[in-house]
Amino acid sequence: MFNWHMQKRVIFLAASFISFYAYTRSVLACGGVTATIADDPKAFAIKTEKGPGDVTLHFDKTGNVYVAAKEIRISTALAEAIAKQYLEKRYKSYGHLEFEAFTYDHGDLVYMYHADVPNLAYSVHIGPVKSVMEHAHVHVSAITGEVYGPGCGLGSGNVEMKFDPKEYPADLNQKRLPYLQFDTHFIVREGNTPKIDGRIEKAEWQGAAHQIISVGTTKDKVTEYG
Repeated sequence: MFNWHMQKRVIFLAASFISFYAYTRSVLACGGVTATIADDPKAFAIKTEKGPGDVTLHFDKTGNVYVAAKEIRISTALAEAIAKQYLEKRYKSYGHLEFEAFTYDHGDLVYMYHADVPNLAYSVHIGPVKSVMEHAHVHVSAITGEVYGPGCGLGSGNVEMKFDPKEYPADLNQKRLPYLQFDTHFIVREGNTPKIDGRIEKAEWQGAAHQIISVGTTKDKVTEYG
């Protein structure tokens, strides 16, 4: 029998969601790090600095970023609606929109999504590796609502869609969705408790099962570049 112990971190979006915290190594994507929305980010901070839109960034000892919920201007519900709007305008057809993570990336706080797009073959460089993706990556600014296309290492690139609040229901910005950070497909055998520290150690994951994750595809030609 398996329990679904997954290596994930919850973004704190609703009130009083401040009880969960795990020390993890910073997740890097061309200078980007994991970010978390919290009611009281001061509890985790060893230093602070001004970020995008004068939002205060609170850095923990591993370099991850915490921000106050009251300073986030675009909610998860609104960000998801913006991502869907972008995909409809850009690709007309898409499926299986999925949240990936909330990060401090290329000078902005962004919600990262990906979605399956028919016949897409997006060429992207991740460090020295060149890969072709069969799904679109979308990054929505939590400060401005602008949408970035994928850039270096699948981090945020250029702004591809401006935010127009008139295009969305006003109540969306009051809603919070229960997103999970970097949700994984690992399944740990019952009785094993993996340590959430950014490493997969043999003793912790002995007898684990996993689901194969496709990160690329083979196409006759590339349709887009990033």
